[in-house]
Amino acid sequence: MSETQTLVVDDESELLDQLKFVASKTTGGQISTAASAMEAIRLIEEKDFDLVITDLRMEKDEAGLEVIEAAREKDLWTQIILITAYYQEEEAAGTIAEGAYDYVLRTDPGNYLQRLQGLIPEALEYRRQKQKEEAE
Repeated sequence: MSETQTLVVDDESELLDQLKFVASKTTGGQISTAASAMEAIRLIEEKDFDLVITDLRMEKDEAGLEVIEAAREKDLWTQIILITAYYQEEEAAGTIAEGAYDYVLRTDPGNYLQRLQGLIPEALEYRRQKQKEEAE
């Protein structure tokens, strides 16, 4: 089995470092980072990722949706976890409909990084199951 490839995207360097740390600790795989949606899209075009963890709002509104779109076009089973401080139920439901596995709210009570740490293995297992079903 190959090493897990993860892309972490956030335009705030401190948050990017935190997300990268959690992803590295949880997946044990290769972590790439991007500080903008444009950089993330370029990386997605160049490399295959099992998981993308991205901020929803970056240099422009909804930049995370562009990252979802690029990742899903490249590989239908790439799992995407969105990170956001801006919660609206319709928006959250929309991101799942767009292809995100789930989302984490930075503003939720408790530690959002712990929630992310719990979601990562679930998302990767979901990817493995879907790939296995497709191969059968």
